[in-house]
Amino acid sequence: MPMSVLQIRIEEDLKKQVSDLFESLGMDIPTAVRIFFKRALVENGIPFEVKGMPSPTKQDGINLLNALHAAQEQAYKNGVANLSEDEIEAEIKAARMERKKK
Repeated sequence: MPMSVLQIRIEEDLKKQVSDLFESLGMDIPTAVRIFFKRALVENGIPFEVKGMPSPTKQDGINLLNALHAAQEQAYKNGVANLSEDEIEAEIKAARMERKKK
């Protein structure tokens, strides 16, 4: 049967990870892709469940607001709630300089 070339672009790290995985299973990436394609034909679709990210719940929103409120309270307790961005950066720079002295 005539063969055809298929090119895809993936992140280098992902390629390395799957290459190592498939090598441990005794195959290369092209073999794994062929298996995937053949299985997709048998299943008449993607041969595994594909799910989206879960939608945030009302409780997730409540938890986020509680965390933001707690952070705001802590900022007021520490006297940093009203600092400007420049003042925050200056505080960080001073803390780093102090740490370098030690």
